[in-house]
Amino acid sequence: MFDNVPPRRSALVRERGARRTDPEDARIALRCNRRELELIDSFVANGEFESRSELLRAAMHALLRSRALSTDTTPERDAEGFVEVPIRLRPHEVAEWKAYAHFLENDRPLRDLLAALVREAAMARKVRDQVDYHRVGAQTAAGHQEREAALRESGKDLERRGVVGR
Repeated sequence: MFDNVPPRRSALVRERGARRTDPEDARIALRCNRRELELIDSFVANGEFESRSELLRAAMHALLRSRALSTDTTPERDAEGFVEVPIRLRPHEVAEWKAYAHFLENDRPLRDLLAALVREAAMARKVRDQVDYHRVGAQTAAGHQEREAALRESGKDLERRGVVGR
């Protein structure tokens, strides 16, 4: 009969099943080619990481953080199609702007007045052009850093092979 499975083995099977379903400490296995493993081991050998697992966890966390920061959620819009944005003003600044809206803008709602002022400032300073310029600069710098890291690793590889020495 199949009911006579040794109790030790069934407990082991149950334990493995429990580990697989527990999302808190789930494990994954990675398949790497020899070159990738050599690169990983070089980081460990240089002392940058204590183990392969630590390196891969750090790489995974960096990837997830960068992806999470790069995704913007779409803000909710009101009936007119506007997005409410909180701003921080000192109480006396709010009082001054309310007075301005009352006396100089025919009791215009404060939020509409502030939105118009932000738009005017954006037009005057060409904020969009500045943002685009700096975004391209940051992307270029990131590309340079990646190429520099690749060259540094290539140099270390050549040193390990004995082609180049310091």
